Amino acid sequence: MTDERLSELEAAVFRALHEAHREIGFPSPSKVHVLARRNTGAGRVVDVESEERIKIADGFLDLGERYIEMLGVPNGLMAVVAIEHGRVLQLEIAAFGDQCWDGVEREWRLV
Repeated sequence: MTDERLSELEAAVFRALHEAHREIGFPSPSKVHVLARRNTGAGRVVDVESEERIKIADGFLDLGERYIEMLGVPNGLMAVVAIEHGRVLQLEIAAFGDQCWDGVEREWRLV
């Protein structure tokens, strides 16, 4: 277990989701703490926690029409957050299609 902060990319994803879903209580990046982080080959899974309650019990929230462009990842990356019992549980960032991403945050932008 770790008490690391969100990376710049992870924080940008949480910021975008907070802006899109603040009406249901989605937490801002400053309210999210990293418990563990691991690369999967296709992307990264980040176990997180926050005391903030979200007004949906269980489910997933994603970037909608948005995605992450990143140098070296031809089709870009998607991001989705798992919610359990009204709290953020996990962030997954993964390459689209059969592409791989080694977890290194090269030049990127949310589009």
